[in-house]
Amino acid sequence: MDIQNIIEEIAKVLRHMFVDEPIIALAGAHAKGLADENSDIDIFIFGNELSPYADRTQAIADFCDDPQHCWVSPSFDYPWGGSADFTYQGIPVEVVVRSISKTEEIIDRAIDGNFEVIPQTWTSNGYYTYIYLSEISFLKPIYDETGWIFKMKQKIDKYPPKLKSSIISTFLGRAGTWMNNFHYTSAVKRMDTLFIAPIMIHTLMDMIQVIFAINEVYFTGDKKLEKTLCELPYCPEKLRENLDFLLKVEKNESTLRAGADILKDIYHELCSRA
Repeated sequence: MDIQNIIEEIAKVLRHMFVDEPIIALAGAHAKGLADENSDIDIFIFGNELSPYADRTQAIADFCDDPQHCWVSPSFDYPWGGSADFTYQGIPVEVVVRSISKTEEIIDRAIDGNFEVIPQTWTSNGYYTYIYLSEISFLKPIYDETGWIFKMKQKIDKYPPKLKSSIISTFLGRAGTWMNNFHYTSAVKRMDTLFIAPIMIHTLMDMIQVIFAINEVYFTGDKKLEKTLCELPYCPEKLRENLDFLLKVEKNESTLRAGADILKDIYHELCSRA
């Protein structure tokens, strides 16, 4: 069975997750045309009223390869929506389940420059609610009789100026926390790498949000970030050239001091550019 038939079979089962007729779209590498033999299948499903939890769970269990290793979240009330994870025909399937009204609300808020950064263990620097705009931009409709996905794509087609301004202001502020901070300086002298490593990764991730916004490109998520950064029209050369060096955080005072200086140079360049 080819991958397109597998996707269509999965979509037929997912239609039963909502009482009303849902909107279903392909996401991830398969939607972007970048899938390889190791790619999972990512699907987004939007609706208004979920079917009873027991019915949804049973529908997935009856369909998937191993009912003991499938997950269906009880609701879609989380900021990122709900989920369903299972394997079909040996392929991992990740389903994001969202309310249509909540999705529209979060998109409208982001367009107006309002978003949340929510700490979560499964993402390195927090969950950014404006990721909804990026996700909508690459969805490939499977079932969408009303053309809702196309309407959402039109809404976010031009990078929102208020969102750009808000991201730059928020994340430049966060990235500047440790610039010229005596706690950071003393940690370098002590070679306290366990203190320095989180500073480095979080500051870099904050800077990356600024870089995406400066380029007016929606943040694509934590995976394959280095490749994406290198393809952006603008990315500080010192970041591109020193990323591996900055992430090593070796227990050597001169090396740690050099890393702090590079980080500061990148920060000042971003402030000037922004």
